[in-house]
Amino acid sequence: MSNVIQPMHVIGVGIDMIEVSRIARMIEEHGARFLDRVFTPVEQAYANASPIQQAQRLAARFAAKEAALKALCMGLREGIAWTDIECTHRADGSPMLNVRAKAAEIAHRQGIDAWLVSLTHIQLMAAATVTAGRKLQER
Repeated sequence: MSNVIQPMHVIGVGIDMIEVSRIARMIEEHGARFLDRVFTPVEQAYANASPIQQAQRLAARFAAKEAALKALCMGLREGIAWTDIECTHRADGSPMLNVRAKAAEIAHRQGIDAWLVSLTHIQLMAAATVTAGRKLQER
């Protein structure tokens, strides 16, 4: 896969911000049950690779999932599981979004076949923006 961003027709945009302490508290209170319900094994492995930033990294991915739901104009009530949306990285380190199951079905119905993701986090806060679109045909 190329790291060059393809032009796309924007269908939806979402943004979310979360306090890192909220995710840290959920990990402390619910442990693996919370982690497995909300984050894929790939997301957990990435976060665990930096124990000092684990909660920050997970909070950014949680924000990306929320932002993706907003870009889809959907919510969990639509049957989308947290793990249907996965935030990973390309070889160059830039974030990317993978959708599957119900989230992929809804995206397909809306004509969405491309995603742009931006993440940021500091000690106290994490945020993400997600743009959902349809790739433009090359001329």
